[in-house]
Order: sequence, then structure tokens, then C-alpha cells
Amino acid sequence: MELGKTIAKLRRERGLTQEQLGKALCVSGQAVSKWEKGGAPDAEMLPAIADRLGVTIDTLFGRADEPTEDMAGSLLRYLGAFPKEERMFELFRLLCATIQRPYYVDGEFLGELMDALFHLPVKTCYSTDIVNHTDATLWLRSSTLLDEGIQLGIPAEDCPMFLLMPEPEGGYASNFADNEDYRALFSALALPGALEILRTLYAQKNSYRSANVIARASGVPLEDAERALTALTACHIIKKTEVELEDAPVQVFMLDKQDSFVPFLLFARWLCDGEEAYFCNWYDRKKPLLREGAADESK
Repeated sequence: MELGKTIAKLRRERGLTQEQLGKALCVSGQAVSKWEKGGAPDAEMLPAIADRLGVTIDTLFGRADEPTEDMAGSLLRYLGAFPKEERMFELFRLLCATIQRPYYVDGEFLGELMDALFHLPVKTCYSTDIVNHTDATLWLRSSTLLDEGIQLGIPAEDCPMFLLMPEPEGGYASNFADNEDYRALFSALALPGALEILRTLYAQKNSYRSANVIARASGVPLEDAERALTALTACHIIKKTEVELEDAPVQVFMLDKQDSFVPFLLFARWLCDGEEAYFCNWYDRKKPLLREGAADESK
């Protein structure tokens, strides 16, 4: 296979546009287009091209098939070719590209996909709520439910979000918390001022603060703040300690979970949205999401 055709083939397999590959190589999209039409890149560019496509130079020239047993190493090498600040978003883009897989059945491609599907992520995650004739906006979602697991995401640059959940052998419910723990959590979040306190704390550098300081910063009455902080502490969202002052010890609070609140609120919005707009929606699950008896196990 000619070098240009190989570059084009590998680029499409990785879901890259000519402009995206060119940006990664510090050349123009027109330069990539010229290579793919038969123009040869400079010899010193070949190592960089191979790295960014995650293959060897021999593979570029059709002399060797890339081994499949070291896919993790190939992915790390591919991502490592991007600037550090771009690597997470590039990984997200690669994950988004997997939403086209359900359209393949036994190696056959079912129907014509939108051209944008091959240029993920899209530029915006919103569409006008035409159904209700309002100015409200909706997420353009990607949703795939298979017997093998669940994929949910927003394949967009302005709200990049992706969740991939292969179903474990014991089923999803085997990892659920007890129902009473969930009730305690939701009851705590429903208290007046609880969400305002959490959003205020997550917007600040994490450090211990007194209830008075937290109440003033979040605009919550002190009595409501104290009640919410107590409940959130019991749910291990907030942690507290005592600081010895000259007059008396004072209880102070800080966030206990730094990594879960933002994803929780984003997927809670997914659940709460009244209307839905799907960029890709594929449901091919033959069995219920939860196994029979799961409700009894969580009592």
C-alpha cells in the first residue's frame, strides 16, 4: 500500500480529521491532504507521523502489521505525542469515536452515519428544545445499552463527558450501597442550603472553615448551614475537626470527597432533564439492567 493511502487509512481508523492530525504534527491540514493524495512527507517527519498514529515506521510503509497484543503501549505512545494539556481531551475524543461501533453487526456497516460522527467531538452539546417550543437547551447525548454494558456521554467540546461501564460478572447491583445509605445521602442533599454550601466549597481552595464562614460565603442562614454540615458530615461528603482557639475549641469543616461531586451533579442533570436529544442512541439490551432479586439485596 502506498504511504499516502496508509496514512489516510490509519488516520480514519483513529477518527482523526486531516486538520487534527496536522495540528498534532505542527503542519497544516492541507499538508496532510497532499500526503494522502500521493505527495511524500519529508523523511524527518516519518517518526512523528508514526508516533501520532500509534504505529511503527515499518507499518507506515506496509512492511509489518502492528502487533495487537501491545495495544495499551501503542495508546500510551500515541497520547504521549500530544502536549500534556491536550492528552485527556484526545483520550476523550478516542472514546467518543467508539459510539459508531453498534452500527457494525458481524462486520457489516448498517446504514449511512452522519459525517460528523467521524469528526467527534462536535462543537456544541446543546440543541434547542423544539418539542416544547421553548428557549431551553438540551444536551446532545450518546447512549448505548448492550447486554455487555452501558456507555453514556456528551460527545461535545463544551461539556466533554464519557462513562463506560462494562457489566461485572455479579451484575451492577452487587456494587450498590445499601438503600438506607442512599436515602441518607439524598436527604442530606435536600436540606436547605446543602447544595449551595457544596457548590461554594467546590469553587474555593479546599481548607478547613468554620460554619460561620461557610454560611456567609454561601449565603445560607447559619442555622440551616449547621444542620446541612452535620448531615453532609454523616454522609462522608464533608469532614470536620476541632481547632483550639484562645476562648474555646471551634468545629471546622472541609470537603471530604474531591472527585465525585461534579460528576454526580452532571449525571444527576442527565436523569432530571425532562426532554432528551440524542446524537447517538442505541438500545440492544435483551435483559433488565438489574438482576432479579437486586431490590431485596439492597434493603
